[in-house]
Amino acid sequence: MDITTPFKIEFLKIKTKNFAKKKKLIIKELKKHPEERQRSFNSNRGSGKLSRPFSKIFSEELSQISFHGITITDTWSVTYDKGDFHVPHNHGSVGYAGILYLDFHKNSPRTTYIQPWNNEKDKSLLYTPDVKAGDMIIVPKFILHYSESNLLSFKKRIISFDFLTGYQR
Repeated sequence: MDITTPFKIEFLKIKTKNFAKKKKLIIKELKKHPEERQRSFNSNRGSGKLSRPFSKIFSEELSQISFHGITITDTWSVTYDKGDFHVPHNHGSVGYAGILYLDFHKNSPRTTYIQPWNNEKDKSLLYTPDVKAGDMIIVPKFILHYSESNLLSFKKRIISFDFLTGYQR
């Protein structure tokens, strides 16, 4: 009998170098783009002006993703106050989505990813990577993901970004 794994989905985790310095730079930029209340969190998605400064500040980390270069198509921040959450969603069907954990307490809710097919018992499998402030997680855009309710008074803040690689442009 042969058992094979014909499909796999790679998740990339990158640790930000000189995170304290880069965090100060991106927070300065974020002050120019205030967040507004969405249904269950705060965000500045749609401002359309964070991609260039984000790409510049985190160029060292982004260069690890593709030898052929990437094109960031959107960048935004999300803040989760106590009780805030994000329902399962994806970012589209082509390209990649990234999360940079900007303000993150060890007990903050982490992003949970949902396997895009059922397992042999017809149940969904969940994956919640171990992350810290300064970590980036990169996944295909089609992966459903969510954030459970923030039970802490500590505000969790992330930077989300969508991008295409040189092969997808």
